[in-house]
Amino acid sequence: MENLSLTVVYLRTNKESALFNRQPYINKNPIFQRDYEAWDDKLRTRFIESIILNRATNPIWTVLNPEDDSEEILDGMHRITTALTFYNNEFAINKQYLTSLDKEKYDKKTFNTLDSEDKAKVRNYNFIFNKLDDSYRKDMNKLKDMYHILNRCSITLNDYEFNKVTLRPFYNIIQKHKEAFIKSDFFSKMKDSRGKIETEIIELIVLSNPLPKSWSSVNNIKEEWIKDNIGETIENVNTYIQTQGESLENKLSFMTKIVDFLQNKLFSSDPKIRRKFFLPYKLIISRCCHLISNWALFNRISPKITENFTKEILIDNIQSDLKCTTRNASFQKRMIEKIDNIILAELNEEGIVRRFPKSMIQAKLLEQNRICTKCNNIINEKDEYDADHIIPWTAGGKTVPDNLQILHKRCHVLKSI
Repeated sequence: MENLSLTVVYLRTNKESALFNRQPYINKNPIFQRDYEAWDDKLRTRFIESIILNRATNPIWTVLNPEDDSEEILDGMHRITTALTFYNNEFAINKQYLTSLDKEKYDKKTFNTLDSEDKAKVRNYNFIFNKLDDSYRKDMNKLKDMYHILNRCSITLNDYEFNKVTLRPFYNIIQKHKEAFIKSDFFSKMKDSRGKIETEIIELIVLSNPLPKSWSSVNNIKEEWIKDNIGETIENVNTYIQTQGESLENKLSFMTKIVDFLQNKLFSSDPKIRRKFFLPYKLIISRCCHLISNWALFNRISPKITENFTKEILIDNIQSDLKCTTRNASFQKRMIEKIDNIILAELNEEGIVRRFPKSMIQAKLLEQNRICTKCNNIINEKDEYDADHIIPWTAGGKTVPDNLQILHKRCHVLKSI
């Protein structure tokens, strides 16, 4: 354990100054740290107020990096960053967030505009540094466990922040494609903080995969998908990146092309409407990426599906005044099913896919007057039934209405024998 004044911290977080003074460099942004600003003006003002009042704060935790004789901050990066930002006159106190200091006296104060007594308090404020040895850097799972212990006991982290250490290689791929998403109108005006945009991109990836039959929320699907596909240890994540990294890169490239196309053909130019329809837009992007195999095929069917998305998803929701931003799982499931049916119907027109969409099956069932074409008996409400290709799909039969018949499940099994 070591006590360091802010002045010393300032010198040691500058690599050249640390080397000149023969002191270990304090790296406040190592590879396992968050790479964005999570604290707002309220948190920063409250922390500077604590410094001026000389209140005790939690220790800063570092990990030794023997390769360059540095100490890498594991926990406390935002406290150090906030103190240094204020010390460099890059942040001013906001009076509305003060709780104990005189609001009028300290409003809009930077370090340089404080009186001499307060400047001395800031310069001499002591941070307690707890140091971990380099075994934590060599063993990333050990580092992850310590990171979780420290952060589960302090300010609550969101899922993106909490998984930063473990999922870093996965997050790095997301970061590579993030800029392409930000340039589109899809993420227009979305605040880029605490992994908000990255989390939305991850949800797009998860929703572009086969979905479980039962789920309670998109967040639940995301957690299960990460656990089942990427894993919960550093070794699992590295294996996933080695085996699936290229596929993930291709999916994200395909997805950004879809976003770029839809922002000109489907997304509203009105920011308020874009915000209202963010959920349907997100589901449309992800399901297109899931069901359409390549860009050439997307180009081929895009005129028809965008027309039907507008009519059946967007206009219908406006007319029925549905709240498109709802997180209700049943609403989302219905919307996903509707989107899938629109895409599959157009793919089926081309005879490309094997699975008949539910809308086509229901229409054919009514057309047959609920009579099984194999045994000529009624298909009752409680009966199990199948959608069957009259000319088998494996023999070149297309997935189109004229090649569809509805059979009792038992009759379908007998036909296949």
